[in-house]
Amino acid sequence: MAKIVPGRMTANHSGDIVVFIIGMRVNHPLRLKSWLYVFFAMPRMLLYLSRRRDSGMLLYRLYLGPSPMVLSYWRSPEALQAFAADAAAPHLPAWRWFNSTVRGRDDVGIWHETYVIGDHETISYAMPPWGLAKAIGGRPIDGPHASARGRLAENARRPNTCPRS
Repeated sequence: MAKIVPGRMTANHSGDIVVFIIGMRVNHPLRLKSWLYVFFAMPRMLLYLSRRRDSGMLLYRLYLGPSPMVLSYWRSPEALQAFAADAAAPHLPAWRWFNSTVRGRDDVGIWHETYVIGDHETISYAMPPWGLAKAIGGRPIDGPHASARGRLAENARRPNTCPRS
């Protein structure tokens, strides 16, 4: 189990960050070929990205349930788009398979959302590093950034400090 950090923490970052959320929904459980391929494509992509720190993906969390999804943090929209278009990476072949095999049918649903976040603030209390603070590092909350207003103002003033891997 991860070590709990006592007290209040915030992400040690300013500037833009990308939050990318992607998920799927099995619409027809008996059509195994369609949804199993989609389901297993994501772990392959996450493993590929985890082994390549220069890919731009900073952290991901996989959530299982009736609609599996991945929440991920990226250093820039360009890094996310470069991965999606890279012929040597696992995304493009999976996307091509989906379009040639499943598109036009309702066997499995997929969705994603991309957010380029500028001004932001984070807080955690008595938690292991989580979310953005885990992705890029955290620091104790004190002084001028003790309030949400102070953290937002501080992040707006600071230059982009997102790690470039």
